[in-house]
Amino acid sequence: RRWTSQDGTPREKTVWFRVTVWRRQAETCNQYLQKGRSVLVEGGLNPDPDTGGPRIWTGNDGVARASYELTARTVRSLGGRGEATPAGPTGAEIEGPPVAEDEIPF
Repeated sequence: RRWTSQDGTPREKTVWFRVTVWRRQAETCNQYLQKGRSVLVEGGLNPDPDTGGPRIWTGNDGVARASYELTARTVRSLGGRGEATPAGPTGAEIEGPPVAEDEIPF
C-alpha cells in the first residue's frame, strides 16, 4: 500500500503472506514468476489451529511476529517492475484444482 501522509511524505506498507501452490500450477509459478513480480492470488487462509488467527511466533531478536499462510487456488501474474514481461502465462490465470462450495469464504 502506498500513500502520501498529510505532511507530503510518501509512505509505504507491505504485508507478507506465505503462499503454498500445488501441482502443475506450482511448476508454472516456478517457471514464470520472479521475486518482486506482482501477482494476484486467490485461495484459502490457513489459520493457526490453536488461535484461529495468524501463526504467532518469536523471531531471533525476541520480537513477536505473525505469519499469514494461504493455499493458492488461482494465481494471476500482474506484470513486472516496469520491465518487459517474459513469454508465458503472464497476465493470464493459472488455475488450481476445483474447490468445493463449502470452502468458499463468502
